[in-house]
Formats: sequence, structure tokens, C-alpha cells
Amino acid sequence: MKNILFPTDFSHNANRALEYAVEIAALTGATLQLLHVYTPAVSKTNIVSAFLTDEIGDATREAKEKLAVIADTIQHEYPNTSLLSQVGVGETKEVILETATTSNIDLIIMGTLGASNLTKMIFGSNTAKIIEESNCPVLAVPSNCTYRAPKKILFATNFSYNDLEAVKSLALIGEAFKAEIILGHVDVSESDEEIEEHPAMDKFLNEVKTLIKYPRIFSKVVNDHNVSMGLDKIIEESEIDMFALSTHKRTLV
Repeated sequence: MKNILFPTDFSHNANRALEYAVEIAALTGATLQLLHVYTPAVSKTNIVSAFLTDEIGDATREAKEKLAVIADTIQHEYPNTSLLSQVGVGETKEVILETATTSNIDLIIMGTLGASNLTKMIFGSNTAKIIEESNCPVLAVPSNCTYRAPKKILFATNFSYNDLEAVKSLALIGEAFKAEIILGHVDVSESDEEIEEHPAMDKFLNEVKTLIKYPRIFSKVVNDHNVSMGLDKIIEESEIDMFALSTHKRTLV
């Protein structure tokens, strides 16, 4: 992992995520790029107004000052961490995705609103827009999450080929924290019996271990008629600290 992007709006949510961004950058030796996106309040009456230019200039200067304070604080505590910072102007999602592409970002770390359950965390967050369209993994940190080094990371899988590449990326984070990675699957068959053997999971785990040499990768399968509730069950039973899955095209962490 070489480049981590941390978008911030200077909110409490973002500050929670910053702790993870700094720690992961320090542990992996990656460059941490701070980004603030300013979106002007454009209307039909002011779209060509000179006042809009002044507004953007003032907002950009203020944001750069705030980023400089954050960078100085990080540099004081983590002097060996490489830092970059920039201010973008435009729609937040577009600027973040464009920056991730042009800066060859390997991981985006950003804050999201707290969620009481898995479904709300995945589908009820504005961060989901970035997750769905990003070409690189995204680590979404809830605002109610106090930083702690993860000991167990759950990766939800349906055994697709894309999941192999996603686990490969996740292993870099797992290795940095020396955490266990648990490959989790919810079997939605009618049986209510406890699952002791699952051929598809066994095959997938073997493929993962052939591709990835990180030794602390395990598996767990539960039976539940509802996938979200099944994953919640794994999270509770295995005392999971971090949750990851693949979207249709790319990765959510």
C-alpha cells in the first residue's frame, strides 16, 4: 500500500476516521493525502457572479489553513509519515473519485454517520455513493467508533472471483495490525442445523491461502434466512472489530 486518501469536511465524523487513516499510514509506510472539497452554493442568479469567485477563494484559503493545522499535528506525533494535502472545488463525490484516480490511491478512509446495525451502515450512508463508484477499497468509519487497533476483521463473501482480489487488499490492513481475517458467509438454505462443513467455503479458503501468504485467515459460516442478520450474528459471536465486503464491482471496508 503506497497512497491513502483521507477526505475531510472537518466534522466530528471525519475526525474519528482520521485516527484510522494516520495509524494505517504509519503502519504501512503509505503516503497520507488529506483532501477537503468545497462545493459552492451555485444558483441560476450567481453562477457567473464575481462574488462566487471571491467566495471560492475565501473558502479555499480557510480550508488550506485547517488542513495545515491537521498536517502539523500529525507530523508532530508521526514524524516519519509522508503527508500531502489539497483543496478541491466541485461536487464532493466527483472530486474524491477523480483525486483517487489521478493520485493512484490504494485506499480511501472517510467518516460516515453512526449506525445501529449493519444494513443502516451499508445502505443508509452518504459514504455509500463513494463506495459504490470507487475503483479502490474504501474504509468507512462510523462517528460513534472510538479508535482501537482491530484484532478481528470480517470479510463477507459469496465466493466470487472478485472477492479474492478484495481479500488480497484487505490482507494488507490485517497484516499491518496483525489481525485475524475471518471469511464469513451466510447460508440462506432452509436448514436450521448448525453448519460444521461447507464445501464452497473450504474451496474458497484454500484459494485465498494459495493467493495470499498472510497466515491469520480463517472462515465461519452461519445459517440464517436474512443475510444482514446472519452477518450481524457473526459480528457478535466472533467479536468483530472491522467489517468488509465487496460491492458488485469493488470493495467496501
